[in-house]
Amino acid sequence: MESAVITGNVTMKVKGDQARMDMPNPLGGNVTTIMNFKSGDMVTLMHQQKMAMKMNLADLKKQQEAGQKALGVDPTKMEKPKGTGTKEKVGEHETEIYEMNQGGMQAKLWVAKDFPNAQAIKDQMMKLSSSIGGEGFDPSKIDVPGMVVKTEVNTSVGKMTVTLVSAKETPVDDAEFKQPEGYQEMTMPGMPPAPAPNVPGPKPGAPADPKK
Repeated sequence: MESAVITGNVTMKVKGDQARMDMPNPLGGNVTTIMNFKSGDMVTLMHQQKMAMKMNLADLKKQQEAGQKALGVDPTKMEKPKGTGTKEKVGEHETEIYEMNQGGMQAKLWVAKDFPNAQAIKDQMMKLSSSIGGEGFDPSKIDVPGMVVKTEVNTSVGKMTVTLVSAKETPVDDAEFKQPEGYQEMTMPGMPPAPAPNVPGPKPGAPADPKK
């Protein structure tokens, strides 16, 4: 991920009703977010500070909605991606570029139609998108025929680029979704809303999906 706020590798894992996202922390070090879609529980682990901040996914959605309004984004007016007919190679993948209006933000998607096991991976990631998107966000509206391997979104704070390094199905230990011992717990304060994932296959988190 490359943006004005965060630049670095993001790794996401999804297994059943649980997800985990590891990413750089703008305050320093790394941060891990663990979510349980069934219970609605979420904990953010700030490793450098040894703190565990707890929050409910329903509250996160409300923050997403507030953030969307502040940015002038209306997810109900999100348009389906349209192919431009332009082709470009991203890494080892031949892609076609799609463009879309994300309810007020313009986005470009580089889609690899021959990506291995794309639909199975996208189905897993759709769980994550549905769970953290704000009111009115419908991840099915950004579905495309293939895997999105690169995304560019123009936001009010600058351009955000997400490039898929790899996406695969592999065993994930249940311990990955448990809070480690020795972290001081606190209730999550109001935090800046993160943009809802705009990559329908992979962008929080059984595939491992590192992004750069």
